[in-house]
Amino acid sequence: MRLTKLLQKDYTKNSDGYQLKLPLNLETIIPDNDSVRLLSQFVEAMELNCKRDINFMYLLEGKPVPDYATFARFRSIHFAPCAKRILAEMSNLLYELGEISGESIFIDGTKIETCANKYTFVWKKAVTKNQEKLLIKIADLIAECEQLYGIQIVYGDTVKMKHVKRLRKKLYALKQEENIVFVHGIGKRKTRLQKNIETLEDYLDRLKGYTKKLHICGKRNSYSKTDPDATFMRMKADAMGNGQLKPVFNLQHGVDSEYIVWLTVGPQPTDTQFWIVLKYGFFTKKTIVSIDTAQLYRENREKGSCRFTIY
Repeated sequence: MRLTKLLQKDYTKNSDGYQLKLPLNLETIIPDNDSVRLLSQFVEAMELNCKRDINFMYLLEGKPVPDYATFARFRSIHFAPCAKRILAEMSNLLYELGEISGESIFIDGTKIETCANKYTFVWKKAVTKNQEKLLIKIADLIAECEQLYGIQIVYGDTVKMKHVKRLRKKLYALKQEENIVFVHGIGKRKTRLQKNIETLEDYLDRLKGYTKKLHICGKRNSYSKTDPDATFMRMKADAMGNGQLKPVFNLQHGVDSEYIVWLTVGPQPTDTQFWIVLKYGFFTKKTIVSIDTAQLYRENREKGSCRFTIY
């Protein structure tokens, strides 16, 4: 009994900010002057006024009382489309006021894990390998159908997508000419033409799936099925200790004079690849920064007065 009391000792008696006992008390961890406390007080006061104050009720016009979800929807629906422009205008304003130099930019980033399952990966190499095997099977099927039905599909050595569509059209034309009825179920024998058509349809569906996956991958090596924008990378915090890949986003910041003037989210697995992007193609279309600010750093870089530092 004494041992149990010793293991469950409350260490928060001596200091309010130091706690080993679970669950954690967030009131002692978050500082009193943190902005999240101000937001919490504002939302709680507004929600209370909307329920009690007749003036707020009049403004609502019978609509639901705003809460934390209201602010989340405002950020995603209204603020997100103009966030890039706001950051760009703020960067230009800071440069005009002399708050940023436009000569040095310090780059640092972090990887943020998504809410996607870690076992929903799609690897580009595996898809490409399966697609190559499928194309060989399609070429063999076309050669087999040409020999069986006496038709000419391919005039040359290369099999293209138009040849597959032409074969599909001719096989369905043969079905109508011979009045063949497709059968399904146990104990029913399928004709050779039905088997070939079903095999071709299966190959086409698989080919479309492979093409779609490669289109989603783009220049990346992988993506998640539940979150196609996420890329599988290694993270610093590896609980299993086996270098397991997880679906993450690589978020990079560019800071000048303690102000964030550049921000981007990309699939690059390391910060050094962002260095290559910044060095040879500094501001891309996906970069959240104005053209004027980009031109400023580009001109200083060409003069040799712009320094890039990655942490």
